[in-house]
Amino acid sequence: MEATTRHTGAFLETTPKTLFTPEQFDAESRQMAEATERFVREQVAPYVKRLEHGEPAQMREILIDSAMLGLMGIDVPQEFGGLGLPKTTSALITEKTALQPSFAVSHAVHTSVGSLPILLFGDPEQQKHYLPKLTAGELIGAYALTEPEAGSDALSGRTRATLKGDHYFIKGNKIWITNAGFADLFVTFAKVDGERFTAFLVERGPGLLVEREEHKLGLHGSSTCRVVFDEVAVPVRNRLRAEGEGAYVALYTVNIGRFKIGAAALGIAKEAWRIGRDYAAERKQFGHAIIEYPLVWRKLAWGATLMYAVESATYRLAEDLEQAFQAEGTQRQEVWRDAAAHYAAECALLKVAATEALHQIVDDALQIHGGYGFSEEYPIAALYRDTRVNRIYEGTNEINRLNLVERLSHARRKGLWTPLSAIDGTTDTVEETLHALRGLTGRALEALQAHAEPPQLLVEPLADALIALYLLDSAHARARQTANPVHQAMVALYHEHVRRQLAGWSAELAALTGRLPLAVAPKPLAPLYEAVWAATG
Repeated sequence: MEATTRHTGAFLETTPKTLFTPEQFDAESRQMAEATERFVREQVAPYVKRLEHGEPAQMREILIDSAMLGLMGIDVPQEFGGLGLPKTTSALITEKTALQPSFAVSHAVHTSVGSLPILLFGDPEQQKHYLPKLTAGELIGAYALTEPEAGSDALSGRTRATLKGDHYFIKGNKIWITNAGFADLFVTFAKVDGERFTAFLVERGPGLLVEREEHKLGLHGSSTCRVVFDEVAVPVRNRLRAEGEGAYVALYTVNIGRFKIGAAALGIAKEAWRIGRDYAAERKQFGHAIIEYPLVWRKLAWGATLMYAVESATYRLAEDLEQAFQAEGTQRQEVWRDAAAHYAAECALLKVAATEALHQIVDDALQIHGGYGFSEEYPIAALYRDTRVNRIYEGTNEINRLNLVERLSHARRKGLWTPLSAIDGTTDTVEETLHALRGLTGRALEALQAHAEPPQLLVEPLADALIALYLLDSAHARARQTANPVHQAMVALYHEHVRRQLAGWSAELAALTGRLPLAVAPKPLAPLYEAVWAATG
């Protein structure tokens, strides 16, 4: 892929000539994905009922079993006992773990925010001591950031750390801590002397109290608890980086966590879509399988289109991250940290796009079930509950929209991308619509430079236009590359949906762009839905 497309905000300038697509996975990656899926379906799914009825410790045993497949260290280099997979293959494995959401979130916390802070910020001794144990399942990781009064504004936390001799003593409360019921190691954040936000590696021990399991809407098989730190003694050697550098540890790691949530949401969406399609093919009403009725198959056609667009964007970003993470020698940890920070905008974008597509797909799948979808006897009910949290954790989608706009604005100030000047013209072709979207979003982001803070009423339409641009651009580039008629039909349908929203976005952003709203004449959707359904059926 040409080097000019390898930077944050590149999608605002041009469509890549080539990108990584799932069609390019080699046999080894596909075999690993198949093995992971078999593990989830055969060794995780049978325990779901026990997990959901008060046996969260069983999840620890499942995680330990997954370590035997290497699944606990998919992003950790081989020298620390991990697999060191490319980000593309790691995303594919994450898709498969997501087939059982409670396992997926437990696994994801351990492998991302529970381990990556040590990989990205730990000193050599911390890495050698903890990473092999985490990848082997000897230790289970958790991430203790959120507090009762510090959710989205995580840096306002009140947990304190006081240095006395060669130990810090941590006091405070953390909430919504995944894996807390059985975790051994907590990546924890506290303010030294109430001021310097700092990261620590805290082992379970005296003074660390894990309270009862939260009674959650979904993810009943995962452990989520409040954790109380009552003057927990932590050796100085377990501080991650210097005092006051905790924000970097938290935010850089969360960027990768958001990317992983996007990949997981894609995997769950595929499962929900399959469940909806299979039920529609089996259920008969008025003498016909309900999949034959347009109001049903149109939902499936649109779900398949959304999954194609999100999948194209996921693996485009995965390859960009993989290239950014390439490093050798003594400077590689610095390169990894820079890479985790560089694509913050795209990681936030993917998290929003994938989780909102998932919401639509799982909701449609439940609707296809009719009244049975509201029954816990059918798997779609649990999936519906389990997926709702995806738009909340690792930063709510509202926060991620803000983050997307702010990070792209920051990249513009650094000269990392250049906006197009024109936003007028027709939108009859995909290329014309992409050009209009680039002009609209680029001009709006440029105008935001005059604002100390982006006006939130304008952030939503701007973020949504940016998401549509990235997904349409990725889907179009993939279809052009594969020349697959199914892909081309899906691009045509997705393109028309984007066109119809473009007029509204340009009207909302007129205060920033100083241009009249774009006039877009809608085209009939029915033939586009029919083309997708004929191609996928």
